[in-house]
Amino acid sequence: MLICENLSFSIDGHKLFSNINLNIENQKDLLITGPSGIGKTTLLSILCGLQKPTEGKVLYDDINLYNLVENKIDYFRGDKLGIVFQNFNLINAFTIKQNLELAKTTQGSGDKNLYDLLQRVGLADKSHIKVSKLSVGEKQRLAVARAFIGNPKWIFCDEPTSSLDDKNAEIISQFIKDESIRCKASLILITHDKRVQSILNFSQTLKLGEEL
Repeated sequence: MLICENLSFSIDGHKLFSNINLNIENQKDLLITGPSGIGKTTLLSILCGLQKPTEGKVLYDDINLYNLVENKIDYFRGDKLGIVFQNFNLINAFTIKQNLELAKTTQGSGDKNLYDLLQRVGLADKSHIKVSKLSVGEKQRLAVARAFIGNPKWIFCDEPTSSLDDKNAEIISQFIKDESIRCKASLILITHDKRVQSILNFSQTLKLGEEL
């Protein structure tokens, strides 16, 4: 279970959000929406252990995330979380396959079929191509595939279909849904894309600036 208690975040004296309280049961999901600049990506970063909140707690079951030392947070994130960053966070000098192999190594998964993942996101025939040569949409599909390498228990996606056409948005949305079910993972996702929302059918919605 993921619990957030009274989360607040301020930067340069400006409060982005305050008193966010969430309770996300295992294998449940949450859609985060709100206007640009309201702090959606910052909130996701806090939940992933990448940005310490100004106030409040993030609890994964009995683990208070920000009571851990930094290397323990890093280990927890690599072991339990799958993250799709808005900027993809890929290594441009590596090939598609090398990016997945690196994630496979750091996340400790030896069983994942990389070819199967790439086939399902439409990149199997490009596994040898460097990320620097990919289109933005291809990078986005790779970033989504990579998030599921280690059979994570919590999936975090920041606008995972923003650069995709209708066909690929449907494929990736269904992929996220199917893999979340297979991993028995909770899904926390930022999007304004109705194509995603129609496939994933979120059980909870948080609109920043409004109450849950």
